[in-house]
Amino acid sequence: MIPKGRVHYAWVICGAGLWLFLCNMGLCSNILTIYLPFIEATGISGGAGSSILSVRCLFSFITTFFVGVYYRKLSLRRGILMASLVGAAAALIFAVGGGPAVYFAGAALAGIAYGAGSVYPVSLLMNRWFSSRLGLALGISSAGSGLATMVLSPLLTSVIQHFSLRAAFLLQAGFMTLSAVIVFLLIRDTPADMGLMPYGGGKRTASGSARSDAGELSKTMLGLLAVMMLLNGGAGLAFSGHISVLAVTSGYGVETAAKVVSLFGLTLMFGKLVSGGIADRIGAKKCSVLLITVFVVGCLCIFGMDGTRMLWCFALACFLGFGASVFNVGPPLWAADFSSAESYPKTLRWMQIFYNFGGIVFTVVPGLIADHTGEYKSSYLMFAGMMVVSTAILLFVYHGIGKAPGKGRGTVVEK
Repeated sequence: MIPKGRVHYAWVICGAGLWLFLCNMGLCSNILTIYLPFIEATGISGGAGSSILSVRCLFSFITTFFVGVYYRKLSLRRGILMASLVGAAAALIFAVGGGPAVYFAGAALAGIAYGAGSVYPVSLLMNRWFSSRLGLALGISSAGSGLATMVLSPLLTSVIQHFSLRAAFLLQAGFMTLSAVIVFLLIRDTPADMGLMPYGGGKRTASGSARSDAGELSKTMLGLLAVMMLLNGGAGLAFSGHISVLAVTSGYGVETAAKVVSLFGLTLMFGKLVSGGIADRIGAKKCSVLLITVFVVGCLCIFGMDGTRMLWCFALACFLGFGASVFNVGPPLWAADFSSAESYPKTLRWMQIFYNFGGIVFTVVPGLIADHTGEYKSSYLMFAGMMVVSTAILLFVYHGIGKAPGKGRGTVVEK
């Protein structure tokens, strides 16, 4: 029992989850957006620059197939440590530089760290440590990637401008190594490891939220979910990596582009903090529709970006940032609505496979389009269309299974 007035250790775990998202998603994925203009300035084409993101997505995708076995063998605590150190090694390889092949190698390790050290283990940790307020816990944890973009984006940009690209990657590697050790010392796999009960005091049931039998989903519904997650991955993993070059090719300066990325990170972090609590209150379905609508509005802000009107540029960052929280908060909650408590890890892993596959397919597209048109606006129209279709599929699946998302979440065990 926790003495009255004492903070439950679950919130320390939640903080550690936030830091894992900051490092293994923020630094291994989102922060790559600020590096792309500088990497492309070394002579690499737009297609090759976008391919760096595609390689990262490819290895994240491959990792998803093995992440369940990986954590069964190592445990959450040790597995998270190893994944985080791989992320630090990725930054060291990027620091070496020297051409596309080296950058692709760094991207491969970054993809492994992203796939094995962010959404999957953090979702399992939150489910084990929280018997209530799971949506809020997931939202707070996932806010780490936005924090990375907001705080570290301008810092690393300044390091690049005053020192070098190599110095920025070395700083990132050192920071990630230190963070990996600290998180390892803080986290425990389950509350029982510390003689505690989950936050909320008892076992959480699947009543009103998780499905009683994952097998009830028909092949048609599973296929539709696969398409939905592919579209989500294509938009969610590609759009953030091109915000900086979108601003630059629209006529704004590099410093303005860095501010836009930082503002995007701020609103992304705010969106994640807020959306988890909203989902706890109104359910994942309604919350997801709200967030996707905001995201689509953000994509349409490109029509006002002409290199001089700053308002449209910053509006794009705000709408995209808030709406993009659906890409992190949504899937774990959808998995809870579409699966039983016991099958949650398997369902989440299955959804991640198609999400990451979408990233492989679509992250190279904006660069290829830019090589022919010289702009990235067309890609953001594509992202908006993809999310409109994705929303239609999500609503159809909810309607098809007759599922009104509840406010409780099922306790999960790794299978």
